[in-house]
Amino acid sequence: MLNNEFLHTLSQKAASVFPAAEAARSKIEHDLYALLQASLGKLHLVTREEFDAQRQILARASERIAELEQRLAQMEKR
Repeated sequence: MLNNEFLHTLSQKAASVFPAAEAARSKIEHDLYALLQASLGKLHLVTREEFDAQRQILARASERIAELEQRLAQMEKR
């Protein structure tokens, strides 16, 4: 899932660009946060931890495939 702290910080920075009154700024910040969360949520992003875990699984699967291919080649030689 997305890092809510990152989205909150990003929406705060974007909202601070507008020289509006504090109440309006707060509403803009809230709306930008909701917009960013909805937009980025549609991208099907994963966390770094999820990415690293899947990369490790893929590496192990690749090693296993190489081992099995080697065993198959040895069996075909017989």
